[in-house]
Amino acid sequence: MWAYSPSVEKTRPLGEHIDALWMDLKPHKRFLLGLKKSFEIDVFLGYRSNCDNAGIVVPYKSLEMFTELEIPFGVSIIIT
Repeated sequence: MWAYSPSVEKTRPLGEHIDALWMDLKPHKRFLLGLKKSFEIDVFLGYRSNCDNAGIVVPYKSLEMFTELEIPFGVSIIIT
């Protein structure tokens, strides 16, 4: 497992976090696609809220990483 957290404030929108991660990973796209031949590539995204009607909006441009790496977009939403 490899864990990474972009240097984006936790309070910023989810799309900004995804964009920062993709900016760092994009130059290594070919390597990551090569890893997929033997390993599973999974990007774990989490969202926490203390509001029972909270939600997320992800700009379509922020989904580029998932289409380029051909991996699913999944979000774990935790309501506390």
